[in-house]
Amino acid sequence: MRRLKTSRILSAGVAAAAALVGLGAGPSGLTAQAATHPAHLSSNAPVTVVATGLNSPRALAWGKGHHLYVSEVGVTPQVCTGTGFDTRCFGFTGSIADITSGQPVRVATGLASNFNEEEVVGANGLTYADGHLYTLETGSPEQVPAELPADLATPLKQSYGALLKIGSHGQASSVANVGTVDYQWTTAHKDLAPNDYPASNPIALMPKKGGGFYLVDAAANTLDSVDRHGNVQVLAWFPNTPVGSNAVPSCLDRGPDGSIYVGQITGHGNSATAANIYKYSPRTGQLSVWQSGFSAVSGCGFGANGDFYVTELDTTGFLPTGAPDGVVIQINHRTNERTVLGEGKLFAPMGFLAGPDGSVYVTTNTMMWPACDDAPACNTANEVHATDGQVVKIG
Repeated sequence: MRRLKTSRILSAGVAAAAALVGLGAGPSGLTAQAATHPAHLSSNAPVTVVATGLNSPRALAWGKGHHLYVSEVGVTPQVCTGTGFDTRCFGFTGSIADITSGQPVRVATGLASNFNEEEVVGANGLTYADGHLYTLETGSPEQVPAELPADLATPLKQSYGALLKIGSHGQASSVANVGTVDYQWTTAHKDLAPNDYPASNPIALMPKKGGGFYLVDAAANTLDSVDRHGNVQVLAWFPNTPVGSNAVPSCLDRGPDGSIYVGQITGHGNSATAANIYKYSPRTGQLSVWQSGFSAVSGCGFGANGDFYVTELDTTGFLPTGAPDGVVIQINHRTNERTVLGEGKLFAPMGFLAGPDGSVYVTTNTMMWPACDDAPACNTANEVHATDGQVVKIG
C-alpha cells in the first residue's frame, strides 16, 4: 500500500521558501536584464528544468555575481533511533549548492539534517544579504533526542534552530538560535496548541531593510524578527486552522506596501482550500488574511511583474490524498485574477524565486516517493529518490 507520511519531529510541515533579494541571471550564467514591464505568465507558460541531481532541495536565492543558489536538506542520515514510523535518523547531509551552470556545485556541506521515513528536513530557508548567504536550520537544540551519542548530539545542538551565515569558504557560523527562542515561546504559550507545543521549526527568511531578518517558524506558527545583533523577537502568531490543526506558516515576502506576506501549508486534515496568505503590518503589528482558498502553500512571493505567486505542494490539501502533484498560482496584482502554472509538471514543488524577466523558479522532486509499507511496493518506474531533486523555471 502506498501512502504519504510526513515527519513530526522538528517539523510541523514540509516547506521552505526564500524571498527574492536581488535580480540576477538565469542558470545559463548570462546576465539577465529585467524587463521594464514583464508580462503576466499564461497557463501554458513553459516549464524548463534548469538543474538536476539535487539532494531534497528547498529554497532558492540569487547571490553575488548573478549566481543562483539552492538549499538542500540532504539525504538519509545514518544514525537512527526508534522503530517504524517513529524511526528518526540524524546527521549532517545538508548543503547549499550553486546551480548557475545547471549542475550542483556545493559551496557549503555538512549541514545538519534529520530524516523520518521519506522526508528529510534540515537547511530550510535561504537568502542573500550583506554579501553572504544565510540559511535556517530546522528544529531546536531542545529537540535533539537524549539517546543520541554525545559526539553527534553536541554538534546537532549547535546547529538545530540556528540562523546560519555561510562564509566565503563554506563555513557556517550561527547568527542566532531562533529555534531555542521559539521553543521557549511555545512552552510559555502551550495553551495555543496543547497537543503540539512546545515545538520549533524555523523554515523561511528574508532580509529586513536596515539589517536583520524576518522569518517564519512552521512548528511554533510564528512570525519572528532577528535584529542586527542576533536578538530574536516573536512578532505574531498564526491561528490554528478550522479543523484545529496548526497553521504551519511556510513562506514570506515583503510587499510593495511594506507589509510582510506569509503563506501557510496547514497541518494534517486540511482541505484543498484551507490555506491562506496572511498580511502583517510592521507599523501597526496587525495580522490579517489577505487571500484565501489555497492548498498546502509551500512557497510564495512577489514577481518582477508585481504579481504574487503561490507554490502549492499539492492540490488536494494537507496531507495529500495521493502523490503530491503541485502547481504555482499567479495572482494578477491589478485584477486579482488567478492563473494556474505548471499543472501536471511539478512533483511536490517547494519554494519560490522571482526571475528578473518575469519568469519564476521553484524546486521539485523535493521528497521521496512512494512511501511504502513494504520494500517491494517501492520498486516502480515512478520512484523519486532523495537525490532526484530539480529546479525548474516557469516562463
